[in-house]
Amino acid sequence: MSKQPARDRIIHTARRLFFEHGFEKVSTDLLAREAAVSKASIYRHFENMADILRCVTEAEAVKFREVTPPKTETISELREALVQYGTKLLTFLNAADTMEFARVMHEEARDNPHIGQTFFDAAYGQTQRDFALMFQSAQTQGALSDATDPMDIAEDLIGLLEGLGMVRVQLGVIKVPYTNIEKRTTRAVATILRMHEVAP
Repeated sequence: MSKQPARDRIIHTARRLFFEHGFEKVSTDLLAREAAVSKASIYRHFENMADILRCVTEAEAVKFREVTPPKTETISELREALVQYGTKLLTFLNAADTMEFARVMHEEARDNPHIGQTFFDAAYGQTQRDFALMFQSAQTQGALSDATDPMDIAEDLIGLLEGLGMVRVQLGVIKVPYTNIEKRTTRAVATILRMHEVAP
């Protein structure tokens, strides 16, 4: 028996099984057997399979997210925080297992919109909220004078950062979505800050 806590073992095993079989084909029986836990243990830790998917997706996103939001009270701090987070995000998206996980989730979401919503909320939605908090802090401190909703600014920045890289990968046009990540991130951040008035 593994010394890894049951909850972690379930998440780790679920991730592997989602890759191998797709979300809809992973039953609680299969997951319990492969994770070496009881079904009761699964339901003690998770509400249902969608909750497990959310936790798997959140565990993926933790690989690049900041535990503590960065200080963004000045334009310089905001620029630095956005570049650091954006660089981590694109580096994460360049990883082969991240691209495969996204592919599996997109395929599953076609027939199961609730899976798409769960994946979106835990991955893209959380990334947007993280960026929005940085913009909101800068607005509150007067470093950013634009009154645009921080969620909208965050969505614009994500679009600038990601561009069409992931689409090209999904269509098989390229193998790796982003080259020269630091330059791309710096350019995207400079563009978003030009788009929204920077307080003098």
